[in-house]
Amino acid sequence: MLFASGTMAFQFYAQMWLIYDLTDSAWVLGALGAVRGLATLLFGLYGGALADRMDRRKLLLLTQTISMLVNMSIGLLVISGAVQLWLVFVLIFAGSATASLDAPVRQALLPELVPQQHIPNAVALTTAAQMGSFAVTPVLAGYVIAGLGSGGAYLLSTIGNVGVLVALWMLHYRGRSTSARHEPLLLTIRRGIDYGRRQPIILWIICLNFVTAAFGMALYNGLITKWAGDVLLLDPAGYGLLASTWGVGTLAASFTLSYMGEIRHLGRILILGSLFFGVSFLLFGLTRSLPVAGFAYLINGIAWTAASIASTAIIQSIVPNEVRGRVMSLFMINGAVANMNSLVLGGVADQIGMELLLPGSSLLCSVLVVLLVMTVPVLRRLDHILDQLRAAKA
Repeated sequence: MLFASGTMAFQFYAQMWLIYDLTDSAWVLGALGAVRGLATLLFGLYGGALADRMDRRKLLLLTQTISMLVNMSIGLLVISGAVQLWLVFVLIFAGSATASLDAPVRQALLPELVPQQHIPNAVALTTAAQMGSFAVTPVLAGYVIAGLGSGGAYLLSTIGNVGVLVALWMLHYRGRSTSARHEPLLLTIRRGIDYGRRQPIILWIICLNFVTAAFGMALYNGLITKWAGDVLLLDPAGYGLLASTWGVGTLAASFTLSYMGEIRHLGRILILGSLFFGVSFLLFGLTRSLPVAGFAYLINGIAWTAASIASTAIIQSIVPNEVRGRVMSLFMINGAVANMNSLVLGGVADQIGMELLLPGSSLLCSVLVVLLVMTVPVLRRLDHILDQLRAAKA
């Protein structure tokens, strides 16, 4: 995960600055997030179904190999000077589609490696590995992009793909067979969707995550680059330094939760994390002071990571192994649809300016989180419901 997240971070910043340099358009930067979301929307459910039908380690080896080839292609294309916007989007779509197959497989594998009571800690620890690179990689990526360009950053990122492949070869994993492998693929997908739809906890956690993704994280999928360049007047290296504070926050939250022993009050962590995510992003959008922006980014990283760990740990703990991959893919599809909202936000930003769009969207995010918590009893009673499920299993 450490190698994978480092690779992802390099590509994340390289993509945004490449599109920003080519177009200087908020709408096209929004389209970058929409392309990623569309790929996940089309392929994410298949990743979850395959995770419940096949050897999860072999699937990860395949997806990482394809990802490495896509990254090398983008890097060579940019360095050669033959870069065209449409072709970059096609390759980014291919890379995002591969990642959408990879993620639910990786998440579904985790509970097979640790005892049930340690699943929240394991989720937090892998999140620390995933998010830890965001404390350092933005700085490195910023200077690499400034020095070598986006193409050089892409080629350098393939080192991370090699590291992931080596780690997967070393992983001692014996997957468990499930009945899903003996039925048609589309039936496997449909049964996963039906299962998630019938579970109120899963359904409302998905709704809460949708709000924070659609009006918060969607801005990170490209538009934040225009904010950094046009509003904060930062170059790639300067924004890399600022973005590293977000990574420090994610690292602090994930390591704290991974070493807490048995994590209680996951519902409370989810609600508070979602609320503070929106509020801190609002502060970020209202300030022009870099120290204040850095502080807001730090809190934002802590809040987002805490909420993500809590929601993932809740689902991993209550969902049976035979449908776990498909349920986790539902979360990916939910995030994909939400992130496609970046296209809408980019169009709005071109009309009213980023100065109004970013704080307005983060304010809407905060208000919607409050409304959900106030009107949905399942969200308010999450901890009580989880305690009842633990007692029933005991």
